[in-house]
Amino acid sequence: MSRDLNPSMIGQITELKCQLFLVEQGFNVLIPMGNHQKYDLVIEQNGKFTRIQVKHASVQNNGKSFLVKTRYEKRDISKSQRVRQEVYTSNDCDYFMTEFNNQFYIFPVFETSSTKLWLTDVKSKTQKKAEDYLAEKTLQKL
Repeated sequence: MSRDLNPSMIGQITELKCQLFLVEQGFNVLIPMGNHQKYDLVIEQNGKFTRIQVKHASVQNNGKSFLVKTRYEKRDISKSQRVRQEVYTSNDCDYFMTEFNNQFYIFPVFETSSTKLWLTDVKSKTQKKAEDYLAEKTLQKL
């Protein structure tokens, strides 16, 4: 059965995939109650806790890279109710995690509104190579 998925459903699927991957890697996965935290899950291993914000990745540059939006919307509580885009900081979460083409990536908080990871050779020092953020590599450093 095929059906259209809305952005919320896509995000939930990405979160579930990441949770399963982390459990398979031997981590305890804790899910915060409610959705008002700026992280989606916490992993624990050997008494060390790490906050992770999971984000969906979208294909870019004809499949040569993918983009992760590392921002959130904040509604003004005044009468105007306007919505502002805010970037995550290291006070909000420790890492971002995503899944792209059945591969998992974990990268630090760069405090930018989006992060592009390249699947091909990078051409400048400011471009981030996806393989440097493979989840298995990052998890070994925790």
